[in-house]
Amino acid sequence: MKFRLVLTGKAVAGVARADIQQRLIEQLRLPPEQAAALLPPAMRVIKQGLDRQGAERLRLRFEAVGLETRVEAIEIAPPIDPLESLRTLAGTGLKRSRPSPSYVLHLFLVTLCCVLIPALYAGLVLALAGALGWYLTHLHLYLDEVRSVWLKLCAYGIPAISGGVLLLFMARPLFLGRRPPERPMTLDLAREPRLRAVLEHLSQAIGLQPPVAVDLSGQVNASVHFEGGWRGFFTGRKVLTIGLPLVAGLTVQQFVGVLAHEFGHFAQRFGLRSSFLINHVNAWLEARSYARDAWDDRLDDWLERELWFPLPLALSLARSGIALSRWIMGGCFRLSFRLSRSLSRQMEFDADRYEALVSGSGTFRQTALQLRTLSEAWREVDRHNGRLWRERRLLRDMPEATALMASRLDGATLKAIEESLERQATRYWDTHPADLDRIRYSEALAAPGHLHDRRPAAALFERFVDHCQRVTLAYYGDLGLDHQGAQLQDSHCLLQASQQREQALDQLQEWSGRQWRAEPWLPLHLPVQEAHGSLDWQATIDLLRQQSPEIARAWESAEQEQRQRAALAYCLSWHQCGVNSWLSDHEPLDPATHQPLYHRIDEGRTPAQQHLVPVASLYRRRLELALAKADDATRAAATALMQMSGLGRDFLRLREAQELASRFVAEYRHEGGEKADRLSHDALVRYQDLALRLLKKADRIAQPLLDGETLGGYLRLRCPHLQGEPGQPMAFFEQSQTLIDSLSYAFARVASEVASGCLAIEREHGIRGIRLIARVGATA
Repeated sequence: MKFRLVLTGKAVAGVARADIQQRLIEQLRLPPEQAAALLPPAMRVIKQGLDRQGAERLRLRFEAVGLETRVEAIEIAPPIDPLESLRTLAGTGLKRSRPSPSYVLHLFLVTLCCVLIPALYAGLVLALAGALGWYLTHLHLYLDEVRSVWLKLCAYGIPAISGGVLLLFMARPLFLGRRPPERPMTLDLAREPRLRAVLEHLSQAIGLQPPVAVDLSGQVNASVHFEGGWRGFFTGRKVLTIGLPLVAGLTVQQFVGVLAHEFGHFAQRFGLRSSFLINHVNAWLEARSYARDAWDDRLDDWLERELWFPLPLALSLARSGIALSRWIMGGCFRLSFRLSRSLSRQMEFDADRYEALVSGSGTFRQTALQLRTLSEAWREVDRHNGRLWRERRLLRDMPEATALMASRLDGATLKAIEESLERQATRYWDTHPADLDRIRYSEALAAPGHLHDRRPAAALFERFVDHCQRVTLAYYGDLGLDHQGAQLQDSHCLLQASQQREQALDQLQEWSGRQWRAEPWLPLHLPVQEAHGSLDWQATIDLLRQQSPEIARAWESAEQEQRQRAALAYCLSWHQCGVNSWLSDHEPLDPATHQPLYHRIDEGRTPAQQHLVPVASLYRRRLELALAKADDATRAAATALMQMSGLGRDFLRLREAQELASRFVAEYRHEGGEKADRLSHDALVRYQDLALRLLKKADRIAQPLLDGETLGGYLRLRCPHLQGEPGQPMAFFEQSQTLIDSLSYAFARVASEVASGCLAIEREHGIRGIRLIARVGATA
């Protein structure tokens, strides 16, 4: 039982109003206007939802200031079971609105036009086949007087080959099926009786058959589709897909409203089938217009070979015809898409009507904002999860973490989400109306709603946590993550760890006065220069502060040079093969200028990189002075940081080799050619050689923060296939894709932890930091 405290409107005998007001301000620390509102004869509830002891303590406090109060017991009515509300609604049913004749006519005409597009395309293919057949069967009538065998052969061969290849490519889209759908995670409704009852009652209220199956998803979304595609199109059987982050983050009222929206699509029986046809036609046209397949690669391969002279001509003509046919299909796709978008938006408005009728017009805005909030939270959770995956840890329950993150988003983020809702406008190409338009439409209905349950939607599930964990593991499987070897953690622990990593990175920036950049790594492995060896602690930091604008500019320039080196290496490689190339759209390669520039960047001899050498000496001196006061853990991390800094040049060369190998392999696969083949092979061999050398050096660097004891051990744990023999260069390259990212993360992790420790030590000993502003050029 709960209690509340109520003002009786009387003062304690012998206490004046002025004294009561003064005591309220001084003893209870109330603002003057609130204190005045409590003075007799005011009668109001001060606080409710208290237990007996809390209510009595609060009564005594108000009695001490001179106000008479009383404690009243309140009976809390149990919340109405949503099943009861839905059961009642199922008996009465929702009012359905019939579409207008103009809308039905519009829908019919658009569907007819969209369906006619593939039919016209098939007619074009048949016409081309007929024309080619007529040409080949009647050509002899016009070649009786031609004596040249070669001319007759070309007259027959070139059109036959080019026309045949063109027909093959144009006819294939008519017979190719869609990619098989991924295997869904189906919910056993027999083990979820409450959810099954909700679905049955809601379907009955709308006038539909309940879904034959419920699939689970890890996305912030819900949808209903025909079972088995075309089979469900004719039978009307439907499958509901529920995104479990929705269930974790919505109330029962909001979640059932979302379900009513999805079921509302199926209430539009003719409209839904028309939408199914239109969407299938659009997806088919888009895939056939823009997607390449193995036959495109075969055609390119044939054109690369040295064939008898009529064959390349015939294949070139066929490729031109294929490009023309795809251009036509692309135009048909844009036409079909343009015709169907307005109908799609109208169907969304109609589905929104069912949501408003079930959960109330006043809840629609809250639901729309919460959906946006959950989407933002899911992205944040995925980002945090990705960061900790580098430490071989993953979330056990992503839907739970999404709801937790949504509750932790700061006010600025929530304000930005709300402002984005207010700013969004419906564009012609949008499949859905803008949320603001949908909110206005729903609020105009002024529907009171039939369900007002504020409890979490997870209350509708018996085994919600188990479902969330299954969906989370399935998501990892789809990403190809070896989650079996990962340490699965609870949401609070992992999100807290990820936030600690972010705080450490912020402290790294604070410790360095915003000078620190991801690359190039400072050569902290080099000893302190003689000129800096006599500097005391504060003098070292003061010198870094004085030089901070120059340091920031030099580091930024050195970072830009590292971005440029891969482009230089790529163009210079083609130049060595006798092929001219361009660094950008406006800058051709000039070997006389760019070859020496590349070598200076690679060897660290540019002015910017040379400027960072004494900077590293100052930071090393600063570290040594702080480490003299540090504990063993900070010293071990600092030792690892200095040793890892010695791999900076190896890291940059390896990253360059990875980028070159990726580009050359992609070009060879796309265009072929002997030169691209040789360049890709050389790049793969160089990448493997550099990676093995770096791993050998990393095996000698102990690190205390990550798994694996040594840096090399950690890198091999992140790339398990590198544990054995290196194998072929291509296989090695594919199996070590996370090597660069892992090495970069390890260095940033160690550097941030060292900076956090040193920052705390400097504060403890009264040492002033750099305190540089965030951007170069401003004054401190």
